[in-house]
Amino acid sequence: MTAHPRVVMIGPLPPPIDGQSMVLSHLASHLRVHLPNLIVADTAAGGLWAKLARTVRACRSIPGSDTVYVAVKAGHGMWLNVLMVLVARRCGARIFLHHHSYSYLHGRPARMVALTRAAGPAAQHIVLARSMADTLRAQFPEITAVPVINNAGLVDRSLLRVPIKADGAAPVLGHLSNLYVDKGIGEVVDLAVALNRAGTRARLIVAGPPTQAGCMHHLARAARELGDLFDYRGRVTGAAKHAFFEDITHFVFPSSYLHESVPLVLHEAMAAGAVCLSTRRGSIPEQVAGGPAVLAADRDTFVAEVLPVLVGTSVSAAASVQSRAVFTRALDEFDQQLREFVAHTTADSPLHS
Repeated sequence: MTAHPRVVMIGPLPPPIDGQSMVLSHLASHLRVHLPNLIVADTAAGGLWAKLARTVRACRSIPGSDTVYVAVKAGHGMWLNVLMVLVARRCGARIFLHHHSYSYLHGRPARMVALTRAAGPAAQHIVLARSMADTLRAQFPEITAVPVINNAGLVDRSLLRVPIKADGAAPVLGHLSNLYVDKGIGEVVDLAVALNRAGTRARLIVAGPPTQAGCMHHLARAARELGDLFDYRGRVTGAAKHAFFEDITHFVFPSSYLHESVPLVLHEAMAAGAVCLSTRRGSIPEQVAGGPAVLAADRDTFVAEVLPVLVGTSVSAAASVQSRAVFTRALDEFDQQLREFVAHTTADSPLHS
């Protein structure tokens, strides 16, 4: 490989802001320090013709490259990834494919089979967690190189300065996301209402823009049934987001979202010392392992499984410390994984699987 290898990174950049665009932006910013010949081909969402035009521009940037990184689309956009990878392989470039979604790991969809075959046996398939790697290998045994780069490093590290929750305080439940029914906004409200009816006084703070009409129904229900115990803050960023995490003691995330893998918001909650209440979706069990998190089998059983754990309890500073420790371990792992990615993107040796 040349002294200054030519690396092309293909995927979405913000805006809009989502997990995949944040990861690409973060990785590119680190690689630019070491790679003067780095090219980033932005494929952020747009109409059909815009997507096709961006794909053509991305493919034209590939010839002459030593390494090509592709942020894998979960839906039909993966077929465009197949085209990019075919060009990269024909040009003799090393190929890194970064997977962010579980939606295509529950079987062998044709688009993922095609992508795997197009990339070839030497391609490296980056995932967000070890359990995600196990699932990928189980469904696609032809894939051999599956390094892990978690997403803890994308969290605002100032959240580590949020004070540890105080012993004996009344629980304050919180939920932050782009509000979807599948992300569990209904179950969030159900839990808060049931907890108060069971005699454990608990506030509920919800933040984030509603994305479905059904979400507005649940927000209205929370206001009606919880009264002054409910606080809806809308979209929060910067200091307002920091204040949200400082004000809550438990982060409630009963997701059954099809794409769920390693939710960044759970890392944020643990960084702030909140105890996570979630489901066993994607790689969440691995993400919160070793901490005080409470996990239900799925969204449908969430309230029934979590409510008994919370009734009659108060906040524990020790649990808050333990939750933050889970995040800091993930952050240390990310820093090491990122160093390896930078090193191996500029060298001939593969990442560790």
